[in-house]
Amino acid sequence: MPVPDLRVMLAALTLCLAGPVLALVSLPPVREGPVLVIALPWLDRGAAILRAGGHEVGVLQGALASLAQGDDPGFAGRLRRAGGFLVVDGRAVAALCGGGA
Repeated sequence: MPVPDLRVMLAALTLCLAGPVLALVSLPPVREGPVLVIALPWLDRGAAILRAGGHEVGVLQGALASLAQGDDPGFAGRLRRAGGFLVVDGRAVAALCGGGA
C-alpha cells in the first residue's frame, strides 16, 4: 500500500482546520456576556483577563483558550489589548460546538 504524500496530508489538514477557524473569525463583535479568549500559550491568560477587568469562567482552561466574563462593554477590547489575539462571543462558540447558546 503506498504511503500518502506529505503535501496531500497537509492540504487535507488545512482544509479540515479552515472551517472552524473561519467560523470563529467571522463571528460578530462581542458586546457583552461570556467570551472565549484565544492567546499564545506563554501568555498568562488569567492575569490578562484580570487586567482587562474580568474573571475566568469555569475551572478548566485549554492550552490556548479560556472562557472569561467582563461586566462592561469595553471588556473585549481591553482583553485584546492585554494579549488575546482572538476574543469571540462565548455563546456563539457554544452554539457552533453543539452546546446551548
